Amino acid sequence: MTRGLIAIVLLALAACSPTPGSPAMYKDRAMQNAVTEARRALPVFFDAWQSDNEAYSDFRVTVIMPSSAYGRDYEELTNIRQEFAGFIGETSAGEEVPFLTADIADWRFKDGEQYRGGFTRRVMFDMTNAEIPALRAEYHEDPLP
Repeated sequence: MTRGLIAIVLLALAACSPTPGSPAMYKDRAMQNAVTEARRALPVFFDAWQSDNEAYSDFRVTVIMPSSAYGRDYEELTNIRQEFAGFIGETSAGEEVPFLTADIADWRFKDGEQYRGGFTRRVMFDMTNAEIPALRAEYHEDPLP
């Protein structure tokens, strides 16, 4: 149910975009800073993804993709694998999507029972007035291990 709440909040925020480009929430300065921070810390994600650390799981990236609604949109991908000079990930609908490192706007993975990364998610939590302690509890206090 809490995941449904965050999905509704995200869709509502995205629907507020008055012009082509990115959804409105990605024009927010805090969100732009979160994308910059996530990209700067991307080596941490790749190190964890390629490690044999059994505590690490559920690797996800948020990539910038073309969108008919906005010009570009942000899509979370799972089941990531390296393919030639880039990567392939899977959308929530099961569609396989190719992407490059330069397309990654955010990332997250589980370190034990909580997520690391999720820089844009953390900003989204702050954008809503909804009480979402269960969602916040899914994330380590520090995004980096």
